[in-house]
Amino acid sequence: MSMQGFLEDRDDRLAGARSLAQRDSAARAWMASGVSDAARLLRFDGWVRLELAARIDWAWAGEQKARRIEQCRIELEGLVVAFQRRGWLLDGRRLARHITDALDDVGAAQKAGRVRDFWPFFRSAIHRYAGLNAEEIQAEAMSAGTHVGQIFERLQKQAGKAQAMPELVAQRQRETLSQQLTRQRAQEARQKADAAQPQLF
Repeated sequence: MSMQGFLEDRDDRLAGARSLAQRDSAARAWMASGVSDAARLLRFDGWVRLELAARIDWAWAGEQKARRIEQCRIELEGLVVAFQRRGWLLDGRRLARHITDALDDVGAAQKAGRVRDFWPFFRSAIHRYAGLNAEEIQAEAMSAGTHVGQIFERLQKQAGKAQAMPELVAQRQRETLSQQLTRQRAQEARQKADAAQPQLF
C-alpha cells in the first residue's frame, strides 16, 4: 500500500469514527429524560438526518442532498407511526435499531446495484419494513419489559411526563393535518366571502 493510500484509509477511518460518535451522541440526546417533548422530537429529527446521511449513498442527489435527506426523514415518520398504530411502543434503543436496520437495507441494495430510481425504492422499502418484520417487532414489543413499559408510559402520559417517541411523531402528524384543515377551511371561507361581495368595477 502506498503512503497516499495509507493516509486516505486512515482519514476515512477517523471520519467514520467521528461520524459514529456524533450519531451516538445525537441518539442519546433524543432518548434522554428530563427534556421537553418538543425538544426530544427536534433532537430525534436531527438524529434521523445524521443516520440518513451516514447509511445511504447520496452521490446521485448532488446539490439536492439536504433536501432529499429531509424528504426521506419525513417518509421515515410513516414507519414510526406504523409502529405506533400497531401498538408497538418500542423504547428508544429498539426504535433506533429498527430505523437503522431499515436504512441499512436500503444502503445494502444501493451497494448491490439494485436501486435504479431511488425515491420509489426508498418509499417501498420503508412502507414494507413493518409488515416484513412484524413477527419480530411484535415479539419485541410484547416482551415483559416493553409490555410493562407501555403501561408505565401511558401512566406517565396521564401524569404529564414524557411520551414515547412513536406517540410524539404520530401526534405531530395529526396536528399537522389538523392545522392544514384549519388553514384550508379559512381559505375557503375567505373565497366565499370574496365571491359574495359585489364587484365595483
